[in-house]
Amino acid sequence: MRSGMARKLRMLTAGSLCAAALAAAGAGAAEADRGAALGMETCELVVPGTPLSTVGQCGWLEVPENPAEPDGRRIDIRVARVPARGRVTEPDPLVFFAGGPGQAATETWPVVAYALRKVNENRDILLVDQRGTGQSNALKCPEIELAEALAADWDALARSTQECLDSLDGDPRFYTTTIAMHDIDAARAALGYEKVNLYGGSYGTRAAQVYLRLFPDRVRTIVLDGVVPQTLALGSEHAAKLDQSIYRVLAACDEDPDCGAAFPDTGRKLGALAERLEQNPAEVSLEHPTSGEPLTFTFDRDVLASSLRFLSYSSDTQAMLPLLIHEAHEERRYDRLASQMLIAASGLQQMISQGMELSVSCAEDFPWFPQRPEPNTYLMGELMTRAVEIQCGIWPRGDVPAGFHEPVSADVPVLLLSGELDPVTPPEYGDEVALHFPQAMHLVAPGQGHIVTTRGCVGDLVSQFIIEAGFAALDTACLAQMRATPYFISLTGPKP
Repeated sequence: MRSGMARKLRMLTAGSLCAAALAAAGAGAAEADRGAALGMETCELVVPGTPLSTVGQCGWLEVPENPAEPDGRRIDIRVARVPARGRVTEPDPLVFFAGGPGQAATETWPVVAYALRKVNENRDILLVDQRGTGQSNALKCPEIELAEALAADWDALARSTQECLDSLDGDPRFYTTTIAMHDIDAARAALGYEKVNLYGGSYGTRAAQVYLRLFPDRVRTIVLDGVVPQTLALGSEHAAKLDQSIYRVLAACDEDPDCGAAFPDTGRKLGALAERLEQNPAEVSLEHPTSGEPLTFTFDRDVLASSLRFLSYSSDTQAMLPLLIHEAHEERRYDRLASQMLIAASGLQQMISQGMELSVSCAEDFPWFPQRPEPNTYLMGELMTRAVEIQCGIWPRGDVPAGFHEPVSADVPVLLLSGELDPVTPPEYGDEVALHFPQAMHLVAPGQGHIVTTRGCVGDLVSQFIIEAGFAALDTACLAQMRATPYFISLTGPKP
């Protein structure tokens, strides 16, 4: 069986986003000594492939790769601190958990740094590249030529997975979430923090919940944006949730006077387009939108589904979907849809450590995948589940503690955030997790996709929650003013 995106899914299967002052004035002796044990020095934290960056202090924490063998092989964990900018520093920093799995905290924090600037006014930000990501012995796979990625089949996926495994400097069995959370706590202890606040985005919400389960007495507050329930085998519901999100976006187009007039009945057209490409794939030639590299590849149903998946994460790219689907259906033109997919996929590819992603997914998720109905009628079908099945049949699996997939519960204030149109972690996931926390508030951002902290007033609400450690003064009325990005009526954007 051929799959237009099978090779790319080796890199992106499971998961499926200004400067800061260096030192706080008026800090005491303890603050001056903070980080000395880790040899921290001034450093720049950069989002790969973007101009986004911030300044911090970076050092190294040496830990055993296998916790059961403390005298065995050791690896270096990258630790960064963005010191509070104000004259007074609160004792409890914000610990930031990146998404993925496979993203690094130091490479992701600059994306949300401005939205959470009020937190950083009087609190340090603690960033630890989870083992296997960033500069913490990253489990990076060899790069693949894009043309090859788009043309590969399941046999090629198996070969590339084995090649990735053979290239790694590390044992994937020891790159699980649970082991990594012990690294995070060791960094906390080394920096002298007693209590911390947790922020996790997407997969980072799993990491934050695992940390909370392991070290409940060390957590003051927790924020979960794009919530992953512990009961969920991450990736098992991607096809269903993608359909749910996309068809809601297209239904809203039908109800919008301008979008509905320009692109009527887009949901039906998408179904017809998928059937046509399944029977008669198209050959597409274009220049890569960022590199200028000439590309020719087969655009089939799998590539269509993967394109829509990448473009459904953000309200900004969701706004293009009716136009791009209409163009592909009516004009049989696929190059602009493919170009937008390549922009989104290339950016994510740079930020993901694929070996770490597989180490987490194959140990913590794949064994709990439910039996899938045959045939699968979702747009994405079994594209991702089949890819994970092949990869995890090759990848070594670490141990998962008993009760790992049981809900986490703790008596700490918890703020949960969801995007109304999130295709990966929809609002019902946040509702499910909130049930297990006595002090919980779940906010849904209207018209938004995956990860909402940087959208509208959400960052200010998160900051206020962390500062006050509660919801009493939280004015959420601003959420009612949020809207989805207006639909693109032409290539120039929304109707004036």
